[in-house]
Parts: sequence; C-alpha cells; structure tokens
Amino acid sequence: MNFTDSCIIVLLLVIFNCIVYMIFKRYLYMKPDAGMKFLTVNIAKDIVWLVISLMIIDKTKENFLFIVICFVVASLFIYTAIIKQINKS
Repeated sequence: MNFTDSCIIVLLLVIFNCIVYMIFKRYLYMKPDAGMKFLTVNIAKDIVWLVISLMIIDKTKENFLFIVICFVVASLFIYTAIIKQINKS
C-alpha cells in the first residue's frame, strides 16, 4: 500500500470521527435516545468512509486488513468517548 493512501485513509477517519463527535455534542447530547441517534449517524459515517477508502486503495488482503484495523481502533476511541458522555448524564 502506498504510504500516502494510508495517511489519507487515517486522516479521513479522524476527520469523520471528529465531525460525528461534534454532531453528538452539539445536537444529540442530553436528548432522548441520544445513543441510538449517535449509532445511526456513526453507521452512516462508517459506510461513507469505507466506500471512499475502497476507492482509494488497491484491493489486496493487506490493504483490507489495514482498513479493518483502522476501523476497529477508531470505533473503540469514538464509542469510549460517547459512552463516557452518556454515562455522565
């Protein structure tokens, strides 16, 4: 995989996660069913990110593994942050 492609994929994931977190904090936090609404927004974000990532990279096992690892790590970070916010309320 090209290093530039990897950086673009990771950067997109970070940007998209920041946008989803800001949407959660601004519009969904402290509202009824905030967790379910967050999941809806996050799943849509994940689908968009996956489509863009698949258009950027070559379709090989190594690249697919890279995408899966990025997805799991990013999901862990955003879900942890959101769950902490929801538990505070």
